[in-house]
Amino acid sequence: MLLWATAVTAGVIETVLAVADIARESGLDTGVWMNIGLRSLVYVGALVLIVNFSRGRRWARMSLVALLSVIGMAAMAVPAAMELATGESFLTAVGGDGEFTMAFAIVRLTHIATVALATALMFSASANRYFAKRGDRLAAA
Repeated sequence: MLLWATAVTAGVIETVLAVADIARESGLDTGVWMNIGLRSLVYVGALVLIVNFSRGRRWARMSLVALLSVIGMAAMAVPAAMELATGESFLTAVGGDGEFTMAFAIVRLTHIATVALATALMFSASANRYFAKRGDRLAAA
């Protein structure tokens, strides 16, 4: 659960850095505010999934995999990979080209690493036992 919370926190920090960079360069227009609103909904939804996952809800575990591990990771990794393929530097591909490039890159790499590790640990032997016990209790009720 801590790794998932760290991943969400990294996502929030990425948003703050990106918005700060946009605000400094061109100001905040309606599109930026809509993006902030959408990201806020995603982060709240992720936190709801994390809480339900920690309570042993199997649907939350599968939802985390589908929404954060697959779709969320693709949203982070694919654009960076495409930039690398066109010859951009690693730092630019991961951190952008704004004032906060280094900070953004560090947070983005932390975000990717925590999602990958959290996903792997969700299916460790101890996690599988935990969910199996939760399933047994629910079936007995």
